[in-house]
Parts: sequence; structure tokens; C-alpha cells
Amino acid sequence: MPSNTPVTHPTTPATTRRGALLLAVVAVGTLVLGACNSADESTNYSAINGLRASVGLPALARSGELDAKARKQAEKMAKRGTIFHSSNLAAGVSPGWTLIGENVASAGTVEAAEAALEASAPHYQNLTNPAFTEVGVGVYTRNGRVYVVQVFVAR
Repeated sequence: MPSNTPVTHPTTPATTRRGALLLAVVAVGTLVLGACNSADESTNYSAINGLRASVGLPALARSGELDAKARKQAEKMAKRGTIFHSSNLAAGVSPGWTLIGENVASAGTVEAAEAALEASAPHYQNLTNPAFTEVGVGVYTRNGRVYVVQVFVAR
């Protein structure tokens, strides 16, 4: 008859150290291959609002749902090793928006990616569009390459 008593496996300091070492190796391997970077996302968000302020526009509010959408797209691009726009930009964005836009870039640093976006007329137009009120930022680094996605909405 089965018992409801949990089965425990003996552990020793050696098995605990091996487990911790394995976990550390997996964590470092994940960081080397690819990872979201919230510090770079904050840097990029500040750059967006810095640019807007320099041309007399109000700051964009940061949106958690747009961040999630941007992060997902940045990770997809990083895994493919190329940039591309979302296939359905409105998917996952709550109702009530009147305008939506997306910028995508890849470079060696988040600052270089932002500089490339600002140097491109259609991307600059999204960055400085006075109608936009919210932004989400996703930054994913993989194999030394930074993938940046910015999703803008007007509400």
C-alpha cells in the first residue's frame, strides 16, 4: 500500500556542493548565451525620454505590459540572430490605444542601438511622436550582441 510519507534522499556536504556548483554553471552559461537586461532597459528608457525632453516633448510613461511585449520580441530576435518587427503588434496590448508603433535594433551596446534608431528617420519619428504616451522597452543580450525593442502606444 503506498505511503503518503515523503521520501527523502540523503544529502552530504559533498552532494550539496556539487549541486550548488552545477546550478552556478548553468546560471553563468545562461548569462553568456543570452539574457534580458533590466539595467540596459532602464538606460534605454532614460535615453528615450532624454531625447523627447531635448525636443520639448513630455516623457513617456513606462508600461509593464509593453515592457513584456518588447522583451518577448527582443528575445525572439536574439534567438534568431537578426532583427525583425512583431508579426502582430497589437497582440497582448490592452484595449484603449489609438496608435501603436515599434522600433527594433541590434548593436554592440544599448547606446549604439539607440544611436542607430535616432539616426533613422522612421524610428526617430516614433521616438519623438507627440501622440505617443506610453512605451515598453525590451533589451536582450546574446553572444555579445544587444537586441533592443521599443513599443509605443497612444492612449
